[in-house]
Amino acid sequence: EGRLEPRPWIERVEGQTVWFEDGTWADFDALNMGTGFKLSLPFLAPGLRDILEVDDAHINLADFTFHPDLDGLAFLGLYPLIGPYFPVLELQARYLAYSWSGAISRATRAQLIAGVEACRQGRGGPQGRLMDAMAIRFARLAGIEPQPAQTPSIARALMFGPLTATSFRLQGQDALVGAAEVVAREAACFGAISEPSFTRSERDQLAMLADARQDAGL
Repeated sequence: EGRLEPRPWIERVEGQTVWFEDGTWADFDALNMGTGFKLSLPFLAPGLRDILEVDDAHINLADFTFHPDLDGLAFLGLYPLIGPYFPVLELQARYLAYSWSGAISRATRAQLIAGVEACRQGRGGPQGRLMDAMAIRFARLAGIEPQPAQTPSIARALMFGPLTATSFRLQGQDALVGAAEVVAREAACFGAISEPSFTRSERDQLAMLADARQDAGL
């Protein structure tokens, strides 16, 4: 939309004036510093904290949501996300709601134990998660992952256009009538052409994306 303008690194700040390394400057009302965060869940009883092995950066959950020994308790959004949170949170909330309501089959205890163990093995490593990978992960768990082959008219838009909430209303629970048309309009705003065929370059990108998702366990 042209509302964001990349700038070089900050050299100094004088009052409301910010000087950049290329010698340019501008006045701003505020600076937002992305400094990260520590995981803090003070409302949890000590026994629950012990089961979940909570510390400043980790909590042991299967698919970032459930624990096999805490039936009826679930969590949303407890992961450092690279990208906007709200689209991913909505998908995780749908996965949780569908699981508890019986709309989809709940993960078995064995699956939850394996998920917690995978989470435990990742402690100490990079914790940041890519927004698009997490969105696909929760959509797949909820049974609502977009299927480009089922909507060929917007296949390119789904693969190369913006990741929007409507993209996850095409199939499965809570699908919306006319969602494909909305996706096409949204993609057009970003220059993503909704034609069924792909260029050779795009096919190469799709192959690379498939390999990356396989490596990530998606």
